[in-house]
Order: sequence, then C-alpha cells, then structure tokens
Amino acid sequence: MPVSLPPASPGRYIVRAASDDNELVRFLAILSAEPGVQVVDLIGPSSGPPHTAVVETDAPTAERLRQQTLDQLTIEPDEPLSLSD
Repeated sequence: MPVSLPPASPGRYIVRAASDDNELVRFLAILSAEPGVQVVDLIGPSSGPPHTAVVETDAPTAERLRQQTLDQLTIEPDEPLSLSD
C-alpha cells in the first residue's frame, strides 16, 4: 500500500510586480480560480492598483506560480523582519 505524504503546510508569500503594477492586478484576478491560494493583504496607494500582495499557500503551489510568472512577478517567502546591530 503506498504511503501518502501529509499535505504541505501553508506559508505566506510576498508577490510584487517586476515592473508593471497591472501584472499584479491581472495575477490577482486569476487567483480566484486557483485552489489553495488565499490573498491575505494588498499593499499600495488608496488611489491606485496595489504594488504588493501577501498570499497564503503551500510551497509547491508558490513555486509553480513563480515559474508561471517568471520575469513578470516576484514571489518569495514572507520572512520576519529583524533589526541588525
């Protein structure tokens, strides 16, 4: 009997447009059809499109999305900020 792996735990990822904020807007529009991805926060001016999104998903999905949007969006883990001395 094959052993099934437990589902990957979700993490938070920062998504930014490489040069055109409209790419992020288009990406966010198609995320509603992407299972297992939840938009947590949008960052940007109140009078314009967001320039950054925080999404929650598992690592394999984040990597697949990163590869699909290469050169258009940056998708990277949301790491805690730290103060340096």
